[in-house]
Amino acid sequence: MKQILIAATLAFGLNATVAAEDLDQLLAKIEADISAQRLTKPAGNNALERIDAFRKQAPFDYRITPLVFKFGESYVALANKSINNRRYPQAQGYLDIAWQVSPLAPGLEAAQEKLDRATGGKSLAKAKPKGPTKEELAKQKKLAAAAAAEKKRLDAERKKKAAAAKKAKQAEAKKAAAAKKAKQDAERQRRLAAEQSQKKKQAQAAEKAKQDALKKQLAQAEAEKKRLQALADKKAAAAAAEKAAKAKAALAKAAEAAKAAAKAEPVVKPVAKAAVPSALASASESSAPIATFPLPQDKISNRDRKISGDLTEVCKAIIDNDASVVLHTANKGDYRWMTVRLTLCTRRIDRGFRLRHSFSANSSDEPYLTLHPARSSALVKNGGRF
Repeated sequence: MKQILIAATLAFGLNATVAAEDLDQLLAKIEADISAQRLTKPAGNNALERIDAFRKQAPFDYRITPLVFKFGESYVALANKSINNRRYPQAQGYLDIAWQVSPLAPGLEAAQEKLDRATGGKSLAKAKPKGPTKEELAKQKKLAAAAAAEKKRLDAERKKKAAAAKKAKQAEAKKAAAAKKAKQDAERQRRLAAEQSQKKKQAQAAEKAKQDALKKQLAQAEAEKKRLQALADKKAAAAAAEKAAKAKAALAKAAEAAKAAAKAEPVVKPVAKAAVPSALASASESSAPIATFPLPQDKISNRDRKISGDLTEVCKAIIDNDASVVLHTANKGDYRWMTVRLTLCTRRIDRGFRLRHSFSANSSDEPYLTLHPARSSALVKNGGRF
């Protein structure tokens, strides 16, 4: 028995040299052929041809043995069916194939004896098969049994390894799920902490804004009080000055009257000059700006036309809001040059847009531009229209 196991193990080792994938596919095709009763036909697509091909590639691979038995059992079943239908020559033909391919097929000898009895002991075999001796059959049975036992052991080992791998995979998946949950919990805690921190900052900012607004109101009230006090002081001082002026004027008038009476000269009263209307008050943009944009003084001073690249967003804002523009520049020359740049810029975006603009003197070195709600014309400033 030990020698049989050694022989089976050696045969299994030699099979490792054969391409396992191709043999597995071939075994699957043989089994499919037997199930579909493609036993010896059609040519090129039957179980017998594939069995021969497998034996040539792997003569010591025991996995073909169960399929060979299954092949023989199929022909034994066909033979029994033919015997029952009294088609004895056909039955013998089936048995001949079984004897040649699978002499150890279960039921083969019994089917042959059944056929011999049905034909009165007259053999219908075309050629008596040259099967193995009883000793060889017994040896082959032992080898097949040993190979089947080895296969069973290897299958059990593979199943055990597969179960261990599955268990390890499940443990790994469980570990990964726990790590994922822990990560999600940590992320949730971080978000909650961030939200609480944000709410706290917002509450602190709101409280600070409230305190700042209160301080501003108090400061404004104090400033208004001081302004009213200064105005009252100014009115009182003006009233006192007016009173003193009137008294002085009365004394001067009395002295002049006395002097005039002494000279007995007629008094000529000067004709008061008509009041000259004052110049028109400078008109200014009274609406609050809706946007403010700084302007580069160096490019304005150097009349650098590359300033157009800085004005693209400004021009889009002017057109999108249909806004009027106030240019806060150092002088009118800068103002006029900038109006040309803005006009060209807006017309490149919208050829039908009409720029409405006004000038406001700005003594600092940081000129800027403000956007105001749309108006129908430019403002009047310093007695002129721009």
